[in-house]
Amino acid sequence: MNTLIISLLILCYALTLGIIFAQVLLTAPVVFKVLDEQNASKFLRKIFPRYYLLLFLITLLALLISFLFFTKFDMFLALVASAFALLGYLIIPLTNVAKDRGWDSLFKWLHNLSVFNTIAIMIIAIIQIFRVTTL
Repeated sequence: MNTLIISLLILCYALTLGIIFAQVLLTAPVVFKVLDEQNASKFLRKIFPRYYLLLFLITLLALLISFLFFTKFDMFLALVASAFALLGYLIIPLTNVAKDRGWDSLFKWLHNLSVFNTIAIMIIAIIQIFRVTTL
């Protein structure tokens, strides 16, 4: 297989991992230490839609590359990653409403779903980087 195509797919998944690690290890822990609760909430409501949209666009590109040049299994994994990123993006407004209205159990469930989405995307990215590098 063409090295450039393999490199592009690896780049997509590496960017995905980089974005996730930056959000989880750098942004999220610092927000609540530096900002008060009201400003932290404002910041997170601006950053998370961009976070999931960026993950969706990158995994969508991985899906396109997988569709054109790789196996159905690679395409399936990229499709699953894209779906989780899109779901993460789509549940943000409902998560915000649940937080605002004090629906704590719904907020907790949606937040956990968001965390699950991120973990699933991360696992797919790691799997695909290792799989593709062995081609």
